[in-house]
Amino acid sequence: MNQEETEMISRCQQGDQEALREIYDRYQKKVYRIVYGVVRQREEALDLVQEVFIKLFRSIKNFKGRSHFYTYLYRMVMNTAIDHTRKTGKHFISSLDEEGSFQPSDEVEKGPERILLHKEAEEKLKWAMEKLPAEQKAALIFREVEGLSYQEMAGAMGCSIGTVMSRLHYGRKRMQELLKDYMGAHGQGGDTSSAPKAQKSPKADEER
Repeated sequence: MNQEETEMISRCQQGDQEALREIYDRYQKKVYRIVYGVVRQREEALDLVQEVFIKLFRSIKNFKGRSHFYTYLYRMVMNTAIDHTRKTGKHFISSLDEEGSFQPSDEVEKGPERILLHKEAEEKLKWAMEKLPAEQKAALIFREVEGLSYQEMAGAMGCSIGTVMSRLHYGRKRMQELLKDYMGAHGQGGDTSSAPKAQKSPKADEER
């Protein structure tokens, strides 16, 4: 953590209401994006964001600084979202933005036929993501969307780096298997590299 964040958290632990507001303002958009990716309902996502921050503010005195704060927060976010889906019996569904859309790669022409093709690809990618186990989906969201490093992911998911790498490997492999026929039918031979890309932080390219 940088000095500014350390001081902000320290103030928050002492009950400083302004510090609580600063933490909320700094992280609420990221929290919403992750939660929405799980529940796919705007009102539920907004409610869960509030639940996450209530939990955070009640427990922040227990934060000892042994891990990065955002790792501590991300773990709370994902646990809250997955617990919600289990209680409501809903499927865990991944999304890359509030509208659930993927971003076309830079080389894609924006003609009507290409737009329709990539709209279809978006639907196929979302369908494939729904088939993955929750842990693999979470790994893909943290890595490809949030841009976390393997170490940060391990902290957020409560597992070893080896387990993180395994979940990513099998998640990507399963996605390729699910999309192989679609990609083959569109002349991509099962290679998903030219499919629409997720917007991601530059950090996602670390450790590749």
